[in-house]
Amino acid sequence: MRDIPLSRAAPLAAALLALALAPLLAGAFHLRFLAEILLLGTAVMSLDLLVGLGGLVTLGHAALFGTAAYAAAIAALHLGGNLFLVLGAGTGAALLMAALMGVAIMRSSHLFLLILTLLLGQVAWEVAFHWREVTGGADGLRGLPPLSLGPWRLDGPRALFLLSGGLALAAYLLARSFADAPIGRALVGAREQPLRMSALGYSIPRIRFRAMLAAGGIAGAAGSLYPFLNLYVGPQSVHWSLSATMIIMLVIGGVGSLWGAFLGSAIYLALQTYVSAYTDRWQLFVGLVFVLIVLLLPRGLAGGLTGGLAGSLAGVLSRRGRP
Repeated sequence: MRDIPLSRAAPLAAALLALALAPLLAGAFHLRFLAEILLLGTAVMSLDLLVGLGGLVTLGHAALFGTAAYAAAIAALHLGGNLFLVLGAGTGAALLMAALMGVAIMRSSHLFLLILTLLLGQVAWEVAFHWREVTGGADGLRGLPPLSLGPWRLDGPRALFLLSGGLALAAYLLARSFADAPIGRALVGAREQPLRMSALGYSIPRIRFRAMLAAGGIAGAAGSLYPFLNLYVGPQSVHWSLSATMIIMLVIGGVGSLWGAFLGSAIYLALQTYVSAYTDRWQLFVGLVFVLIVLLLPRGLAGGLTGGLAGSLAGVLSRRGRP
């Protein structure tokens, strides 16, 4: 059995420990806050599959996340809050949106890719904002029924946190499997050497399409649970500004690290929640953190932490090896 590298095993062990201890130590507000970090972090991690592996920077990722949120909310309002029904409706809607977006961007790259995904995301926002009979328009959808699994209600802070944590863990393992699989390697190859990959017989549009489906499915699963944190979903969940926010979170956490997405979302949401309690200029602090990360830690917080941990371990081992 292949050994798990330290850079992957340590974050996974820390995540499992945090998931086990948080329900015992945190209050109701903090559990919901942590659940929001986990769900947004999962969506950002799915974006990392496109950006970190494929170099496909998109401003339409919120359309996948928000479409799933709307689909899950609509299904819950009409059919009830059954967990599997909600996850199925949201993830299915996100996969459909990802397929449409994937067809549009299969042969696009760089600036054209950015503009196309921005336009597609704005189409989703227009639908959410103006189709009032279905989406609630600018008011969004409120009064959602709580999530349930058979006779059990899953609307408490502890239940929502555990659901979000379980989803985030499963999504991480799925994303890691995708990155390590031949399709993930091919996606990296398509980013680095597209002409050589084409000459070897690989279909780059097909590789990008599959990556978009994988990212859409993971983002959709996270978006399906997101409305049930506050029993509300609105047009801002599909707006391009949320896509830009996800990119900021990804850069802060570390592009290409997968688990760094959760660090980035935690830093951003902590600044938004706690700094905004003292000043309306909390985004200035986000910008400062962003600039410092880009200048001092080009690989993000995850890269800095992994590099520091690996360097410390190497130093300890080298000292032990000396006579």
